[in-house]
Amino acid sequence: MTTPLLPIMATWSPEQKLAVYDLCRSISEILWQQDRDSLLEAMIRDDHERGFDHHLDVDDPNLELPFEDNPPF
Repeated sequence: MTTPLLPIMATWSPEQKLAVYDLCRSISEILWQQDRDSLLEAMIRDDHERGFDHHLDVDDPNLELPFEDNPPF
């Protein structure tokens, strides 16, 4: 078993965990419906600050994934 992010979660029943999950999912859906454009802009800005560029190549509709060429293992 993994250590929960919040220690109190270890004491929650499966029903309580499901209720919290459902609440978070509902909040996410509402936020997305109301603020989709500003959320997308913020996500793109965050990606850009981390070095990922969202340029779209019309000749190649596939997006490249930011994998390392030489993995550390």
